Amino acid sequence: GKSLAGITSVASFFLSRIDTLVDFLLEKIMAAGSPQAEQAAGLRGETAIACAKIAYSRYQEIFAGSRFLSLIPKGARPQRLLWASTSTKNPAYPDTKYVEPLIGPDTINTMPLETLNAYRDHGQPAPRLQEGLDQARSVLPRLAAVGIDLDRVTQQLVEEGIDKFNTPYDSLLCTLEGKRRTIFKEKLDPQELAVGDYEEAVRARLADFAGNNFADRLWRKDATLWTGDPAAGENIRNALGWLHVAEKMEDCLTGLVAFTQEMREAGFKHVVHMGMGGSSLAPLVLEHFFAPGAYGLPLTVLDTTDPVTIRRIEASVPLADTLFIVASKSGSTAEPNAFGDYFYGKLQHLKGGQAGDNFLAITDPGSSLEKLARERCFRGVFLNFADIGGRYSALSFFGLLPAALMNLQVGGLLGRAQRMLHGCSGCLPVQENPGLILGAALGELARQGRDKVTFLSPAGLSTLEMWLEQLLAESTGKAGVGVLPVAGESLGPPAAYGADRFFVYLRLKDEVSEDLEQGVAALKAAGQPVVTIQLEDRLDLGQEFFRWELATAAAGAVLGINPFDQPNVQESKDITKRLLQAVRDTGRLPADQPGITAGPLTLYGGPQAPSLTESLSLYFRQVQAGDFLALLAYLTEDAATTALFQEIRLVFRDRLRVATTLGYGPRYLHSTGQFHKGGPNKGVFLVITAAPPEDAAIPGQPYSFGVFQQAQALGDFQSLLRHERRAVRLHLGPDTQQGLARLLEIITQTVGKT
Repeated sequence: GKSLAGITSVASFFLSRIDTLVDFLLEKIMAAGSPQAEQAAGLRGETAIACAKIAYSRYQEIFAGSRFLSLIPKGARPQRLLWASTSTKNPAYPDTKYVEPLIGPDTINTMPLETLNAYRDHGQPAPRLQEGLDQARSVLPRLAAVGIDLDRVTQQLVEEGIDKFNTPYDSLLCTLEGKRRTIFKEKLDPQELAVGDYEEAVRARLADFAGNNFADRLWRKDATLWTGDPAAGENIRNALGWLHVAEKMEDCLTGLVAFTQEMREAGFKHVVHMGMGGSSLAPLVLEHFFAPGAYGLPLTVLDTTDPVTIRRIEASVPLADTLFIVASKSGSTAEPNAFGDYFYGKLQHLKGGQAGDNFLAITDPGSSLEKLARERCFRGVFLNFADIGGRYSALSFFGLLPAALMNLQVGGLLGRAQRMLHGCSGCLPVQENPGLILGAALGELARQGRDKVTFLSPAGLSTLEMWLEQLLAESTGKAGVGVLPVAGESLGPPAAYGADRFFVYLRLKDEVSEDLEQGVAALKAAGQPVVTIQLEDRLDLGQEFFRWELATAAAGAVLGINPFDQPNVQESKDITKRLLQAVRDTGRLPADQPGITAGPLTLYGGPQAPSLTESLSLYFRQVQAGDFLALLAYLTEDAATTALFQEIRLVFRDRLRVATTLGYGPRYLHSTGQFHKGGPNKGVFLVITAAPPEDAAIPGQPYSFGVFQQAQALGDFQSLLRHERRAVRLHLGPDTQQGLARLLEIITQTVGKT
């Protein structure tokens, strides 16, 4: 036979997976408040490195001993230690944690690309593997002292590791067999572009991407793709963690599954996820797109300060058996903090000092929410990766903890996301990269006036449109440019649309609508640009999260903006804070300037006219081709209200051929609000408010949720006016449905009429 001199045997240690599981067990000891809690806290993140150092010490004893040395002349070669799973999974740990301490002779470190790039950037190479051996040896007995059975831990990890290799292999064989059977059958491309006259521009943009090595630079986190400013570039580099989060979360699956089982055994029957924007929209998609899996907990998402909705949720769930998730990246977002205080007070009334048992927190390390959760003894605190912005966090704990509690196939979602991730890697030609192709189309068509991306989808995908709405609007709507996402607008005939539209048809294989199929075909025939994206099944949601995140980042580069900041979001919040401070000082919100009143309606702002109808008529005459109408509703979101708004939207679309959007406040403030103030000045805004029929007090505050919601409406209205946007506010009477019906009547009588 041939020489074995070039063959090396290895013994693999999957390091971060050890810490992930052991840290999870240590967190449980800490949360239980046991006498070993303090000692357990000091052991977090210590186990994997300690095991590696001890193993290397034993390795040296074996391969430097006389027995092995006598075999070397006969051709024996030493086995080498291979460090695997070396990307950092815990955001509180350094990104080179499993590289720096493990440098030594006869070892191999298999770093994923993100870790390799991080080490190239700021690693400090030096042989450290033999340092701190006594400290490492002390870790194992300390683990035993707090109740961690390392033999059970390693047995579980071995079994899971075998499964992690076997399952993909079996899946590969099934995939190959499926392809063999269908290779001669026509198959719909999962992403099909039909952009007509714009095809050459998109091709040119892709050629530009290829010439500038866009994909490879993206994966190396090269911020110069978006900016030449060093400070902004550093912020961008610290916002690109979403590129690798699917890989990191895969190693968190064991802990999530174990935690879900623990919650079921604890008797919980429901989950209420409380957040805003990127912290809540992915869970909202999950709530409406999936039924809970077997033994999964039903999910309800709360992302509004509307007191009627809050009271409704309170009445619909068994409070003592409900798990409440407070989700906020920064930890200081006003709405989820108020939700958390409200329901924590309710649980205190029921359970006293054990109220924290019903609460979880998802936040960044070191946030005020983490501190509060520790003080209130929350059952769990999930620290997310700080290098991920809220709207890019669907595949992190913000999206996957609720998914796990629903007992969904979280591994399947991550698998689909990683399939798309690999399809968008830097080693593939740009012309085969689905994320960059979509991003090039979005950005290039927006540059040429097709800046209203209109989503068409079956009912099951309606909330995915809402997630896409935030991702695109908040990422691109700044510096006077942007891609406006149009979600929830019913499909119309080609004549209803102007030359500013670009359609995205989201097609779910098991929920095909013939009406949509025919309508999309008519749009293509009329020359409207259309992208069709097919989801083979519901788990493909994972790949869509990643596809659109990458496409949005690419579109931002085409538009010349930073897609990872939101410079105009804070302004409305600041005005709202000032209004609420006035409530603290005076006991009430500042009075608005008197408006025109007619029946149940009162109008604030807009053209002066003898009557409310005439004033609205004059205002709506400002709508021009290329504009969009934005309905901003601070009302209770329900089917009847949304149906009336849809009728209003269709009047404007069909008569004026303009795009229309509907946003319920305050949700839209964390979504399209950035576009409204920072994007192109093409919006005509109608802010709609009403006094809620019931209210709810916020613990520790001198104002209620109803006042909070009203202050948010007034704050955003003032912010729109400061940016010289066309905006009016319409206050409905005590009967919301009656007020909206009257508004629809006025619009039907006046819009598009000379």
